[in-house]
Amino acid sequence: MTSDEHKELVNLIRGVHNKLRKSLSISGDPDKVWDEHLNEEDLRKQYSSAMWKLATQIWNKNEKECRIKWTYRTCMDYFYHGGLKKSLLRAMKLAKCPISDLNYSLTDTNEYLGRKLQLLDVGSCYNPFSQFPQFSCVAIDLTPATEDVMQCDFLTVDILEKPTGENSTISYKPCFHTESFDIIVFSLVLEYIPAPKQRAVFCVKAWKLLKQNGLCVIITPDSKNVHHNAPMMKSWKSALERIGFFRVKYDKLQHLHCMAFRKMQSSHIYDSSFYDSISELLYIPQDFTLYSETEVAERTEAEDFDIYSGFLELPEENVF
Repeated sequence: MTSDEHKELVNLIRGVHNKLRKSLSISGDPDKVWDEHLNEEDLRKQYSSAMWKLATQIWNKNEKECRIKWTYRTCMDYFYHGGLKKSLLRAMKLAKCPISDLNYSLTDTNEYLGRKLQLLDVGSCYNPFSQFPQFSCVAIDLTPATEDVMQCDFLTVDILEKPTGENSTISYKPCFHTESFDIIVFSLVLEYIPAPKQRAVFCVKAWKLLKQNGLCVIITPDSKNVHHNAPMMKSWKSALERIGFFRVKYDKLQHLHCMAFRKMQSSHIYDSSFYDSISELLYIPQDFTLYSETEVAERTEAEDFDIYSGFLELPEENVF
């Protein structure tokens, strides 16, 4: 891929993000903006194709900085090499979970060794985790790039109670059941969602779909140094903790923040007031960019955080 082709793909992706944010800034109605986006099938297909080309031809060549390999290593360490037990002991020390929960969980940390890990990849694009035999993958995307990815709008998909024999609920549209997955991955997804409250919906759904002690992996772009957007990462961490997560790992790669959160027990009632309280914490700098109906806003410092600003130039050969 040439540098010009690379830049063209990046600009296409940035254009879709800016279009969503501008529409939200003007209308103030995130549901309307999302519904309109669902009807833009051709644009979404262009976006999906661009993401697939960048992910498979550029980003994943650098194994050390690869988000897929980071997620794989994190999950292996957590489920198979003592990471879960370490997290539970740390949680007890910090009084982040009940002793009763801890005592049960410590006896259950080896149950993963005899089976595949159930993984839900949200915004998957091309099902990259299917390459790993330890995972049984369900890959979903608003506009899949490959046939092994299921078309699904995670924002509106129904979450049903886990079936229990005679009380099983039959659904005739795409849905998931609570406590069905060991791992849920949001890789370069939350910043695609235009409104903070919609990001909150994603995160609460992840909590509901994960089994106890399951892992939620969140990867978000940032080409700045580790301290530049530290307040935002702290804010996201607070939001996830309020939902019922405990952060077990964080790494700042050259262009990415990579985080993993363990699902804890929670007694929260996820009503509208709860969503309002955590939405303000799940911000990205672009949320504060002002747009007009007739002009495209000039880029501000916040736009330097744009999802693929770090990939505008091809890496040096010795990076790979």
